[in-house]
Amino acid sequence: MAETNNITRASEKLNVAQTALGQQIRHLEEKLGVELLVRHSRGISLSEAGRALYRHAVAILQAVDEAQRDVSALGKAKKEVVNLGVTPSIQALIGPEFSLAAETELPQMSLRMVEELSFVLIDALLRGDLDLVLAYEFDERPGLVTVPLVEEELLFIAGAGVSLPEGPMRFHDVVRTDLALVSERDIVWRLMRAAADKLSLDINVAFEVQSMPAIKTLVARGAATSVVPYGVAAEEIAHGLIVARPIVDPSIRRRLFLSHRAERLPFMNERKLVVFLEKMVRRLAEKMQPYGSLIGGGLTDI
Repeated sequence: MAETNNITRASEKLNVAQTALGQQIRHLEEKLGVELLVRHSRGISLSEAGRALYRHAVAILQAVDEAQRDVSALGKAKKEVVNLGVTPSIQALIGPEFSLAAETELPQMSLRMVEELSFVLIDALLRGDLDLVLAYEFDERPGLVTVPLVEEELLFIAGAGVSLPEGPMRFHDVVRTDLALVSERDIVWRLMRAAADKLSLDINVAFEVQSMPAIKTLVARGAATSVVPYGVAAEEIAHGLIVARPIVDPSIRRRLFLSHRAERLPFMNERKLVVFLEKMVRRLAEKMQPYGSLIGGGLTDI
């Protein structure tokens, strides 16, 4: 009404009946205890109180518009967050490639990668700290869904200065060396223990170290040996700091699974995520060659 100075034109502009608009103004004047409009022969004009209320109303409406724009912009910019756990060997082989590809191929999602040992990842998944994990074999847990993806052969490693026979190492020779392993909860330790029990062998664990970098340092210095996946020591092997041998009689193999909680709700971009993860798992198997191969039916349904 401040723009029109005419109650008839104001009612038309607001698409409100003139009588109803007049009643609303009178009710507002009664509530505030002041006269908002001055009526005269030329129409109406705002009183001093009316002009003050008009200034506040304009500021309020502008603030509402600004708030709507800010909130809408945040809604459009916000990405769907996926907390994904990966093991050190996966991170070493394809971690940077994984992250860069996600930026390009999953623009609607923010993929947050957490690197930890398999048993640590599973604990975090059960707590709800992670949405999905790429982790190796573990005891079946109620409430988890697991999809097998890759089978991988583990390697015996030693320092470059250690004299080793050419060709594969027999398992009974491996367990006699001064091994550095993670802990009894780790899948490598458990696979070694299971194989040794079948053959009635003892395992010489000289160092129990909860850190892959620390284990590699001990091995490179010739203070210990270890059994690891190729990805963990690939860089050191390539630079000649560590030598690796396949293990036979028996070979030690582990399987990679994608795991999530059974009650997990699907992501909004679930299908794109599945396609992306399938691509990255194929890439991982390629990087593991000749020690890894794809198994299972893929991630058609996670």
